[in-house]
Amino acid sequence: MGGRDDKCNDLFDFLLKIWPYYWIIYYRVNFKYKNMAAVIDKALDFIGGMDTSAPEPHSMDESTIKGMLKYLKELGVSTNVTEITARGDQDGWNTGFTSKIVEWADRVDSGEHIVIKNPEYFSSYMREQLRELV
Repeated sequence: MGGRDDKCNDLFDFLLKIWPYYWIIYYRVNFKYKNMAAVIDKALDFIGGMDTSAPEPHSMDESTIKGMLKYLKELGVSTNVTEITARGDQDGWNTGFTSKIVEWADRVDSGEHIVIKNPEYFSSYMREQLRELV
């Protein structure tokens, strides 16, 4: 026997030692990702309940969406433009409506200032529902 078997045994021993840590890290990373996907889905569900057939969101919906996007950023959830576009296509949202949301999401994610005319439209109920999923 020789050096090769010793190296294999050393590698095997090393893998046995780190395996539990690997699974802990893997689980935590994927668990957080799954929760982020759930919170984005919930936010898109709220948006889907609005008049998505309009070329632009109405004033009340605009304030709600902007408030939601800002709140998601506060929670540490990055909005994925691809997910927004895919949901809009899937649910038949007006393309102008979808592109406006994508524009606001990009602005919020980049840290750009965004004006919310009526912040009260983003309700505490919506906040609680989103916070529970993070």
